[in-house]
Amino acid sequence: MATAKSKTKAARKSAAKTKAAVKKKAASVKKSGGLDLGKYLDDVKIGSFNIDDVLAGTNRNMEAIADANRAIIDGYTDIAKRQYEMLKDLLDELKKLGGGRSDVAKDLKKVVDQARKDLQILQKMASKTNQQAQRIVKKRTDANIKAWKKLVQDAKKKVSKKAPAKKKAAAKKKAAVKKKAATAKRKAAPKKKAAAKS
Repeated sequence: MATAKSKTKAARKSAAKTKAAVKKKAASVKKSGGLDLGKYLDDVKIGSFNIDDVLAGTNRNMEAIADANRAIIDGYTDIAKRQYEMLKDLLDELKKLGGGRSDVAKDLKKVVDQARKDLQILQKMASKTNQQAQRIVKKRTDANIKAWKKLVQDAKKKVSKKAPAKKKAAAKKKAAVKKKAATAKRKAAPKKKAAAKS
C-alpha cells in the first residue's frame, strides 16, 4: 500500500518535472523568435486526455520497465546464489569420492544426476523470472492499448457529433438555395406572360 502511494507520488513529481522542462524549453524557443508552445501546453487535449495524462502514462511506462528490470535483476541474483550453492555442494561431493573404482563410478553417477536436477531447477527459476518480467511489461502494454482505444473512440464520438451538425447546416443551405431558386422562377414566370400578351 505504501509503495503504491509512493509510486503515484513519484509519478506526479516526475510528470510535473517533465511538464516544467517542456515549458522551459518552449520559453527558450520563444526567446529565439520561435513559436511559444508553453502557453498552449495547458490547453492541449486529445479526446478526454490532456498533456498531464499523457505525461503520467509515460511515467507509468517507465515505472513498468524499471519494475521489469528489477524483477529480472532480483531473479537472476537468486539464480546466481543458488547456482553458487549447487556448485559448492557438487565440489564437496566430488571431494568425498574415494575408494574402489565401482564406488567412485556410483558416486560420480549420483553427483551427475544431482547436477542435472540442479540445472533443471535453475532453468525453471530463469523461466519464472522471465515470465514475471514479461507479465509486468504486458500489463503496462495492455493498459496503453486500452487508453489509446478509448482515446480513438472519444475522438470518433466527437467527430461524429460534429459531422451531423455540419451536414444539417449544409442541408439547410441547400434547401434555402433551392427555395430561393424556386421563388425566383415563380417571379420570373409572370413577367414572361406579361411580355407575351403585349
